[in-house]
Amino acid sequence: MKNKKISISLKIALIVMFISFFGITTLGYISYIQAKNIFISYSTQILSKNISEYANSIKESIRKLKYNITILSHNPSIKDFISKYPANDKLTNKIFEEYKKDVSTIISLMIKQNPEYFQIRILDAKNGKEIINIVKENNKIKVLEKKALQDKWMRPWVQNTLKLTKDKIYISKIKLHRKSHTIEFPIKPTIKATKLIFTKDKKTGIIVINADIKKLFHFNKLREIKDTKTYIANKEGYYIFNYNHPEKEFGFEFGKDFKIIYDFPLLKPIFEGKIEKITFIDKKNNLILEAQKVYIAPKRYLVILKTITTAIFEKKANEYIENLIIVILIITFIITILTTLLVSKITEPIKKLTQIADVIAKTKGEKHVKINIKTNDEIEELAKAFEIMLKALTKSKKEIEQFANKLEKEVEKKTKELQEINKNLQKIVNEKVNELREKDKALVQQSKMAAMGEMIGAIAHQWRQPLNALAINIQFLEDLYDEGKLNKKTLEEFIEKNMQTIQFMSNTIDDFRNFFRKDKEKIEFNIKEAIEKTLNLQKAQLKNHNIEIITDLKPAKTKGYKNEFMQAVLNLISNAKDAIEEKRTKENSDFRGEIKISNKIKNGKIIIEIEDNGGGVPKEIKDRIFEPYFTTKKEGKGTGMGLYMVKEIVERMDGSIETSNTKKGAKFTIILKEYSGS
Repeated sequence: MKNKKISISLKIALIVMFISFFGITTLGYISYIQAKNIFISYSTQILSKNISEYANSIKESIRKLKYNITILSHNPSIKDFISKYPANDKLTNKIFEEYKKDVSTIISLMIKQNPEYFQIRILDAKNGKEIINIVKENNKIKVLEKKALQDKWMRPWVQNTLKLTKDKIYISKIKLHRKSHTIEFPIKPTIKATKLIFTKDKKTGIIVINADIKKLFHFNKLREIKDTKTYIANKEGYYIFNYNHPEKEFGFEFGKDFKIIYDFPLLKPIFEGKIEKITFIDKKNNLILEAQKVYIAPKRYLVILKTITTAIFEKKANEYIENLIIVILIITFIITILTTLLVSKITEPIKKLTQIADVIAKTKGEKHVKINIKTNDEIEELAKAFEIMLKALTKSKKEIEQFANKLEKEVEKKTKELQEINKNLQKIVNEKVNELREKDKALVQQSKMAAMGEMIGAIAHQWRQPLNALAINIQFLEDLYDEGKLNKKTLEEFIEKNMQTIQFMSNTIDDFRNFFRKDKEKIEFNIKEAIEKTLNLQKAQLKNHNIEIITDLKPAKTKGYKNEFMQAVLNLISNAKDAIEEKRTKENSDFRGEIKISNKIKNGKIIIEIEDNGGGVPKEIKDRIFEPYFTTKKEGKGTGMGLYMVKEIVERMDGSIETSNTKKGAKFTIILKEYSGS
């Protein structure tokens, strides 16, 4: 008895059924797992981004607070106001009151522009007494009367401020604002920023800004966010912001022990100093949590905790599983029925096509066979392909011959085109070389203009102090006239003093004009004098950028192009200044820059070293910095010709230049021949 055959259509249907069931089930489960992981990962990323953005906003608010108090501490009117205090005579008292009025206007404008500031004071650094106190109450700014001013000498923040150096700022702990040692209601969480005011390098005053951290750290916006909840604690772990329980905020001010680690014990490692950031999932409460430490002062920080719930996903996931099981069963059943019907119909033309293929194989393609299969699918396409294949076999030889002839003609044509290109190649090369030369000239001119811009900036800084002095002298002359004290002797002294100032400004212009005059011939000049003259033009600008120039220069003569040498020194100082500014922007706004310039004579050579503390030249570009067009600055900030021109100038003077890195930054070494005069 023969075994009963199972049709191919049934076999395919059963296989498809099992594959479909397994595939759909697997795909559904994988999609569920992926959806869960994606949701958690996405939620974690959103939470991490959210907390990072908020941490950065806190840092930016503190940076802005420090910036504003620095501006006030360096304000000329405020410094003059402090210097005139206390007023001991009628004239000084009059000037003091005028400065007080100006200072009140400046401070009031600062409070108005910064809604989070509600009090700015100036104290006498010698005794801690308030000189001026401007407050904002009910959105109105007022200057307190003299009788309302207080003695703050014994306050800890005053004593801590007096220990600061010239450029340091003290940031206080965050506490509730008090009036006469009593907490003010409604409560006003406050942070203080204080800074010393120096006049002639002496501690003369203390400037104090009181800021409301509800506004400074945008607490109101945190309460408006529904999906993400925020909690903030101070260094000691006490709540200063609690999304769910505002009554726990500043509990330590009222003797309440409300700490964030009692509600979230996993935060202990952050307060113990073991880690700076932590992320964890609380499956029990369906929460994703992330905490981060944010420093508002060198030894003072806040801990920010943000949470987001996963409960919505868990509910949706259960619904998804239930629906998935029903869909899998229905789809599997439908696929099985349809597959059985379709496969039985599809297999009919396959048998016919197999027979035709046998005929083609036996005749080796020499006999033309008409294939009449109409299925409107791949089987019909396959039948047509068989017909085309037979025709192709007979035509292939002829096509190959035609292709060979065509290829030979193409080779001949391309040969002629290549010969024509060779004729025009030299002309094209010459045109491109001329274009590059013009570009070089433009970039060199641009680099010179940039240097001129640097020098104009330097003049502006050089002139600022003399102009201020002239303005003050003119005002003083008017006062002398009003008081009847203006006589011939006083007028002559006034003229002589101010003519000296004007002569200084005129000399600055002469130095600037001579600086950019191009030398036609080599001349003998003193290296020390040339460098010092260049530094005189840059001194005020470098001081304004908080950069100290340290020199160790010895008289040394050489022969070359003096003005161009000065331009080379200017370029190197400018590069050092840019490197220091870039490091200050990336790492520390209080960073103090240094540029050291020295020279020595050894074996008939003058060795000049220009060294900075700007971080140095990266190793990967060290060998390329003297190449033309090469720059690491942002587009529009540099031409890439500065150091290239320095190298060209030094080599025109028969010298050499090289660079190396020190522990703090970059060092450029120029070597020139000493000129003995013979």
